[in-house]
Amino acid sequence: GASSRGNSSSNSAFIRLLQEQVQPVPETIAMDWSRFLTVSRELSAVVFSAATILILQTGVGPAVQQDSFANKVRVVVYQLCSDELISHPRDILPNITEKLVEVVKETVTSRPLRDEECQNIRGMLAGLQNPNNPVYCLLWERAKQYFISLCSGVVGQVPAGFSVCSTDLQGVASKFTHLVSYNRGVFGPFYADIISEITTTPTSTSSGEQQPTSTSTAEDTTMS
Repeated sequence: GASSRGNSSSNSAFIRLLQEQVQPVPETIAMDWSRFLTVSRELSAVVFSAATILILQTGVGPAVQQDSFANKVRVVVYQLCSDELISHPRDILPNITEKLVEVVKETVTSRPLRDEECQNIRGMLAGLQNPNNPVYCLLWERAKQYFISLCSGVVGQVPAGFSVCSTDLQGVASKFTHLVSYNRGVFGPFYADIISEITTTPTSTSSGEQQPTSTSTAEDTTMS
Protein backbone atom coordinates (compact mmCIF):
# COMPACT_ATOMS: atom_id res chain seq x y z
CA GLY A 1 0.00 0.00 0.00
CA ALA A 2 0.91 3.68 0.06
CA SER A 3 2.31 3.41 3.57
CA SER A 4 4.77 0.67 2.67
CA ARG A 5 5.79 2.51 -0.49
CA GLY A 6 6.29 5.63 1.58
CA ASN A 7 8.50 3.86 4.09
CA SER A 8 10.52 2.36 1.24
CA SER A 9 10.91 5.81 -0.29
CA SER A 10 12.15 7.41 2.90
CA ASN A 11 14.51 4.50 3.63
CA SER A 12 16.10 4.90 0.20
CA ALA A 13 16.37 8.64 0.75
CA PHE A 14 18.20 8.21 4.04
CA ILE A 15 20.57 5.69 2.44
CA ARG A 16 21.32 8.20 -0.30
CA LEU A 17 22.68 10.55 2.39
CA LEU A 18 25.41 7.98 3.08
CA GLN A 19 26.63 7.56 -0.47
CA GLU A 20 26.37 10.96 -2.10
CA GLN A 21 27.61 14.45 -1.38
CA VAL A 22 24.16 15.99 -1.02
CA GLN A 23 24.11 19.74 -1.57
CA PRO A 24 22.41 21.72 -0.31
CA VAL A 25 21.85 19.78 2.89
CA PRO A 26 18.08 19.27 3.40
CA GLU A 27 16.71 21.43 6.20
CA THR A 28 15.25 18.40 7.95
CA ILE A 29 18.71 16.81 8.09
CA ALA A 30 20.87 19.87 8.84
CA MET A 31 20.85 19.42 12.63
CA ASP A 32 22.17 15.85 12.32
CA TRP A 33 24.27 16.29 9.20
CA SER A 34 27.62 15.87 10.96
CA ARG A 35 26.38 12.60 12.45
CA PHE A 36 25.27 11.33 9.05
CA LEU A 37 28.71 12.22 7.67
CA THR A 38 30.36 10.25 10.49
CA VAL A 39 28.18 7.22 9.76
CA SER A 40 28.96 7.55 6.05
CA ARG A 41 32.71 7.67 6.73
CA GLU A 42 32.54 4.69 9.08
CA LEU A 43 30.43 2.65 6.67
CA SER A 44 32.87 3.37 3.83
CA ALA A 45 35.71 2.04 5.99
CA VAL A 46 33.78 -1.14 6.82
CA VAL A 47 32.87 -1.83 3.18
CA PHE A 48 36.38 -0.96 2.01
CA SER A 49 37.87 -3.28 4.61
CA ALA A 50 35.60 -6.15 3.59
CA ALA A 51 36.39 -5.55 -0.09
CA THR A 52 40.12 -5.52 0.61
CA ILE A 53 39.93 -8.80 2.52
CA LEU A 54 37.94 -10.46 -0.27
CA ILE A 55 40.31 -9.22 -2.98
CA LEU A 56 43.43 -10.35 -1.13
CA GLN A 57 42.10 -13.73 -0.09
CA THR A 58 40.88 -14.40 -3.64
CA GLY A 59 44.01 -13.11 -5.34
CA VAL A 60 46.76 -14.37 -3.04
CA GLY A 61 45.23 -17.76 -2.33
CA PRO A 62 45.30 -20.38 0.43
CA ALA A 63 48.14 -18.82 2.41
CA VAL A 64 45.95 -15.91 3.55
CA GLN A 65 42.58 -17.55 4.20
CA GLN A 66 42.82 -17.39 8.01
CA ASP A 67 40.53 -15.12 10.01
CA SER A 68 43.65 -13.83 11.77
CA PHE A 69 44.91 -12.45 8.45
CA ALA A 70 41.53 -10.91 7.66
CA ASN A 71 41.45 -9.25 11.05
CA LYS A 72 44.92 -7.76 10.53
CA VAL A 73 43.71 -6.27 7.24
CA ARG A 74 40.66 -4.88 9.00
CA VAL A 75 42.76 -3.28 11.73
CA VAL A 76 45.14 -1.67 9.22
CA VAL A 77 42.28 -0.09 7.26
CA TYR A 78 40.54 1.22 10.38
CA GLN A 79 43.70 2.59 11.94
CA LEU A 80 44.70 4.48 8.81
CA CYS A 81 41.15 5.79 8.33
CA SER A 82 40.69 6.94 11.92
CA ASP A 83 41.51 10.55 11.08
CA GLU A 84 38.21 12.41 10.71
CA LEU A 85 39.72 14.47 7.87
CA ILE A 86 39.79 11.33 5.72
CA SER A 87 36.39 11.13 4.07
CA HIS A 88 37.01 7.83 2.28
CA PRO A 89 39.72 5.12 2.35
CA ARG A 90 40.37 5.77 -1.36
CA ASP A 91 41.94 9.06 -0.27
CA ILE A 92 44.86 7.18 1.30
CA LEU A 93 44.89 4.00 -0.80
CA PRO A 94 48.68 4.09 -1.43
CA ASN A 95 49.36 4.13 2.33
CA ILE A 96 46.89 1.31 2.94
CA THR A 97 48.35 -0.73 0.09
CA GLU A 98 51.93 -0.61 1.39
CA LYS A 99 50.81 -1.61 4.88
CA LEU A 100 48.84 -4.53 3.49
CA VAL A 101 51.75 -5.74 1.36
CA GLU A 102 53.67 -6.01 4.64
CA VAL A 103 50.79 -7.91 6.25
CA VAL A 104 50.79 -10.41 3.38
CA LYS A 105 54.55 -10.81 3.67
CA GLU A 106 54.23 -11.53 7.38
CA THR A 107 51.43 -14.03 6.79
CA VAL A 108 53.04 -16.01 3.96
CA THR A 109 55.77 -17.65 6.03
CA SER A 110 56.58 -20.57 3.73
CA ARG A 111 58.89 -18.41 1.60
CA PRO A 112 59.71 -14.76 0.93
CA LEU A 113 57.44 -13.02 -1.54
CA ARG A 114 59.09 -12.08 -4.83
CA ASP A 115 59.04 -8.46 -5.99
CA GLU A 116 56.66 -9.30 -8.83
CA GLU A 117 54.26 -10.90 -6.35
CA CYS A 118 54.28 -7.74 -4.27
CA GLN A 119 53.57 -5.74 -7.42
CA ASN A 120 50.66 -8.04 -8.21
CA ILE A 121 49.20 -7.35 -4.76
CA ARG A 122 49.53 -3.61 -5.36
CA GLY A 123 47.79 -4.05 -8.69
CA MET A 124 44.90 -5.94 -7.09
CA LEU A 125 44.33 -3.20 -4.56
CA ALA A 126 44.78 -0.37 -7.07
CA GLY A 127 41.40 -1.29 -8.53
CA LEU A 128 39.77 0.01 -5.34
CA GLN A 129 40.70 3.54 -6.45
CA ASN A 130 37.80 3.28 -8.88
CA PRO A 131 34.48 4.14 -7.16
CA ASN A 132 32.83 1.60 -9.50
CA ASN A 133 35.09 -1.27 -8.46
CA PRO A 134 32.80 -4.33 -8.76
CA VAL A 135 33.82 -5.92 -5.45
CA TYR A 136 33.34 -2.68 -3.52
CA CYS A 137 30.02 -1.97 -5.26
CA LEU A 138 28.72 -5.46 -4.56
CA LEU A 139 29.52 -5.20 -0.85
CA TRP A 140 28.15 -1.66 -0.67
CA GLU A 141 24.86 -2.85 -2.18
CA ARG A 142 24.65 -5.68 0.38
CA ALA A 143 25.33 -3.27 3.23
CA LYS A 144 22.73 -0.86 1.84
CA GLN A 145 20.04 -3.54 1.70
CA TYR A 146 20.96 -4.61 5.23
CA PHE A 147 20.50 -1.05 6.48
CA ILE A 148 17.20 -0.67 4.62
CA SER A 149 15.93 -3.90 6.20
CA LEU A 150 16.86 -2.69 9.67
CA CYS A 151 15.10 0.64 9.05
CA SER A 152 12.02 -1.35 8.04
CA GLY A 153 12.11 -3.26 11.32
CA VAL A 154 13.46 -6.48 9.81
CA VAL A 155 16.45 -7.83 11.73
CA GLY A 156 18.33 -9.94 9.22
CA GLN A 157 21.69 -11.65 9.17
CA VAL A 158 24.85 -9.72 8.45
CA PRO A 159 25.32 -10.04 4.68
CA ALA A 160 27.86 -12.35 3.06
CA GLY A 161 31.35 -10.89 2.80
CA PHE A 162 31.25 -9.13 6.17
CA SER A 163 31.94 -12.03 8.55
CA VAL A 164 35.17 -10.58 9.96
CA CYS A 165 33.69 -7.07 9.95
CA SER A 166 30.26 -8.10 11.27
CA THR A 167 30.57 -6.32 14.63
CA ASP A 168 31.72 -3.15 12.88
CA LEU A 169 28.87 -3.25 10.38
CA GLN A 170 26.32 -3.83 13.13
CA GLY A 171 27.74 -0.93 15.12
CA VAL A 172 27.47 1.48 12.20
CA ALA A 173 23.99 0.16 11.40
CA SER A 174 22.89 0.83 14.97
CA LYS A 175 24.05 4.46 14.73
CA PHE A 176 22.29 4.87 11.40
CA THR A 177 18.96 3.41 12.47
CA HIS A 178 19.03 5.54 15.63
CA LEU A 179 19.56 8.67 13.53
CA VAL A 180 16.79 7.70 11.13
CA SER A 181 14.37 6.88 13.95
CA TYR A 182 15.03 10.17 15.73
CA ASN A 183 14.74 12.20 12.52
CA ARG A 184 11.46 10.53 11.59
CA GLY A 185 10.16 11.13 15.09
CA VAL A 186 10.71 14.86 14.65
CA PHE A 187 9.86 15.34 10.98
CA GLY A 188 7.50 12.41 10.33
CA PRO A 189 4.39 14.53 9.61
CA PHE A 190 6.37 16.63 7.14
CA TYR A 191 7.63 13.53 5.33
CA ALA A 192 4.13 12.01 5.33
CA ASP A 193 2.79 14.95 3.31
CA ILE A 194 5.55 14.60 0.71
CA ILE A 195 5.18 10.82 0.51
CA SER A 196 1.42 11.24 0.05
CA GLU A 197 2.04 13.46 -2.97
CA ILE A 198 4.52 10.97 -4.44
CA THR A 199 2.33 7.90 -3.95
CA THR A 200 -1.10 9.34 -4.76
CA THR A 201 -2.73 7.73 -7.80
CA PRO A 202 -2.96 10.22 -10.68
CA THR A 203 -6.41 11.64 -11.35
CA SER A 204 -7.96 12.67 -14.63
CA THR A 205 -8.01 16.30 -15.71
CA SER A 206 -11.17 18.12 -16.71
CA SER A 207 -10.33 17.46 -20.37
CA GLY A 208 -10.39 13.75 -19.72
CA GLU A 209 -6.64 13.33 -20.14
CA GLN A 210 -4.77 11.53 -17.38
CA GLN A 211 -2.21 13.56 -15.52
CA PRO A 212 1.33 12.23 -15.85
CA THR A 213 2.54 10.08 -12.99
CA SER A 214 4.99 11.88 -10.72
CA THR A 215 8.58 11.13 -11.62
CA SER A 216 9.75 12.13 -8.18
CA THR A 217 12.27 9.67 -6.88
CA ALA A 218 12.41 8.10 -3.46
CA GLU A 219 15.10 10.53 -2.46
CA ASP A 220 12.68 13.46 -2.67
CA THR A 221 11.44 12.45 0.76
CA THR A 222 14.30 14.09 2.59
CA MET A 223 15.60 16.23 -0.23
CA SER A 224 12.65 18.65 -0.20
